[in-house]
Amino acid sequence: MDSKKVMKISTEERLSRLSYVNLTEKDCDVLKKFKPVIEKNADNIIDEFYKNIMRFPELDAVIHNAGSNVERLKVTQKRYLLEIFEGVFDDAYFESQLKIGVMHKKIGLTPRWYLGGYSIYLQQINPLILRKYWYSSAKVLKLQAAVNKILSVDAQLAIDTYTFGLLQDVKEVSLSKEEIESKVNVYKTFIAKVSEGDLTQQIETTGNDNLTSLGEHINGMIVSLSQMTEQIIRVGGTLANTIAKLNSTVASQSSGASQQASAVNETTTTLEEIKATSQQTQSKAQTLGTAAEKIRKEGEHGIAAMFQVVKSMSEIRERVNSISQTILMLSEKTQQIGNITNVISNLTQQSKMLALNASIEAAKAGDAGKGFAVVATEVRDLAEQSQQSTEQVHKILRDIQLATDKAVMVTEQGSKEVDIGEELVKNTREIMEKLNKVINESVIASQQIVAAVRQEGAGISQVTLAMSEINKVTTQFVSAAEQTKAVSNDLSGISEQLQQSISVYKH
Repeated sequence: MDSKKVMKISTEERLSRLSYVNLTEKDCDVLKKFKPVIEKNADNIIDEFYKNIMRFPELDAVIHNAGSNVERLKVTQKRYLLEIFEGVFDDAYFESQLKIGVMHKKIGLTPRWYLGGYSIYLQQINPLILRKYWYSSAKVLKLQAAVNKILSVDAQLAIDTYTFGLLQDVKEVSLSKEEIESKVNVYKTFIAKVSEGDLTQQIETTGNDNLTSLGEHINGMIVSLSQMTEQIIRVGGTLANTIAKLNSTVASQSSGASQQASAVNETTTTLEEIKATSQQTQSKAQTLGTAAEKIRKEGEHGIAAMFQVVKSMSEIRERVNSISQTILMLSEKTQQIGNITNVISNLTQQSKMLALNASIEAAKAGDAGKGFAVVATEVRDLAEQSQQSTEQVHKILRDIQLATDKAVMVTEQGSKEVDIGEELVKNTREIMEKLNKVINESVIASQQIVAAVRQEGAGISQVTLAMSEINKVTTQFVSAAEQTKAVSNDLSGISEQLQQSISVYKH
């Protein structure tokens, strides 16, 4: 901060100002006693203070233009608020307030705004005073008076500092009328010579005023203009040579580009025809691939069906063998039953003979053998019935044996047919597997054909696209060459004009 713009106040002047507003030690004590309340509510007071400021866009603009922000200013304002209620208004306090006034002047904050800020503080502090000392109006008045006194002193300091700064600004620019006219005439004469092309002179500068600073800037501008003139002369000569070479190169490039464009057009047309043929081939190859894939799938289904037939034939053969075994077992069981019935038949014959003998013996016994004769008769009847049943069983067994023999013959014949069918199916499966292998090879080949044709088509498409881009770039290059030729001619004219214009300046 420039010390020349900070107003100086002596200790005597400070005491005089405090005495003028009648700020006494008692007032300082009253302020100190109220500090705990302020400390407790300081953040709310500061928040309300800046909430009021934010309602005015011009104040917000002043803060941002000064490179600050509200949060940073809140810290400073809180420190100032607490200093008031510390009750110590010494030389350091006054110096701090004077620096604040200088800062207000520097950032463009006029007294209108910061004097109004003291009113915002009073609006926030007075309710706290009334709440604290509600029981004593005398204490309320004493504290309010003390607050008003110190804020009044601060306002005086702020205004005095602002005024002091304005006066310093006026002194810094206050030259006499004769000095101003003299320097202006010197500058007018100098500028007239520059306008005629004279860059060899400089303005003599003395003093620290704004006109002297302007003269120094003009001298710097003349030096830069002289250097720039020399550079333009050198560049102008180089530019002329370069333009001549550029015209020759552009003419050659334009002719070559035209021939290249013609060749590219012919190549592009040929590639379009190849691309159309390739697309037709790709379509046919895809159709072939689809058909081959369909045949391959049908072949796989056929092989799967043959495997199923072979499996079924094996199951049939196993079942026929099982039936044959079962029939043989049934034949053996039938023979065993026949043997058993033969035994039963023999027993029946013996029973009949025994019953006959028993009847004879009972007849011989007379009355005593009548009961036994009845039993013998029953036994004979049962024996006859058993004989009849045994004969029927023999007949049934003969029929079963005949049927079993036929079944064995048929089963053996079926087993032979199953073996023949299974062998035929195996042969057919082998043929199907060979056929499917050929089909798979055909499918792979067709897929390779499709992939190759597709890759060829993609390559042709890329080449066609590249040739289109080349054609486009070539066309643009031809156009750019023509434009470059035109610009080159324009540059040649401009170079000549530039040389003529620069030749006016002496350096």
